[in-house]
Amino acid sequence: MFKRLFKKHNSRNLSKVDYWKKWELFELFDNLNEVEKLLNDIAKDKQSNELEKFRSDFIEELYEIKGDNVADFTAIWKWFMPTKEWDTFAGQNGKKIGDNIFRITDKWKRNQDFLVGTKVSLQNEFGVVLEKTEGNNLYGLIRWDTDRVNGVEDWRGLFGSFLQAGGQVINQDHEFRFINDDGTMKKASS
Repeated sequence: MFKRLFKKHNSRNLSKVDYWKKWELFELFDNLNEVEKLLNDIAKDKQSNELEKFRSDFIEELYEIKGDNVADFTAIWKWFMPTKEWDTFAGQNGKKIGDNIFRITDKWKRNQDFLVGTKVSLQNEFGVVLEKTEGNNLYGLIRWDTDRVNGVEDWRGLFGSFLQAGGQVINQDHEFRFINDDGTMKKASS
C-alpha cells in the first residue's frame, strides 16, 4: 500500500468547461431545469402536501447548487435514487429523465468519497468498497478481486490519496472473477 500511496502520478488539471463535460454537468442542469417544469405541471394536477414540500425543497436546492462554486449533488442523488421521491411523484412519465439524473449524480457521488459497494481499480487490480466495520465510521476497506482470502486493503479516510495513487471508480457493471459485488468470495464451481 505504501508504494501505491507515494508513487508519483501526473495529474492533469481540468478547466471548468472540461470538468463540466467530464461530469456531464451541462446535461445534468438541463435535466434538472426540465424536472422543475415537470414538477410545476404535476403540482397543477395533483394537490398534496408531500408533493408541494418536495417541489419546494427541489426548487430551493436547484437554485442553491446553481449558485455554488463547488456544488454538492447529494440531495439530488438521494431524491432520484430508484423508488425515492422523484419516482413516487413523477411515476413512469419521469422515469427516463429521473434515471439519467441518477446516473450522472451517482457517478459524481461515487467519485467524492468511498461508498459501500463502489467498484474501484488501482494499478490493474479491481475491487469493491466494503461495508463499515464495527466500531469504525469510515468506508474505505477494499476487497480486491483475488482468490486470496485476505485480499482486503485499508484505505479508510484516504479517498484523496487513493485517487492520487492512480485509483479510480470503475464502471459499476464490472464483473469480478473471484468475488461477488458485496466482496464475499464466489463459490468454487465443481
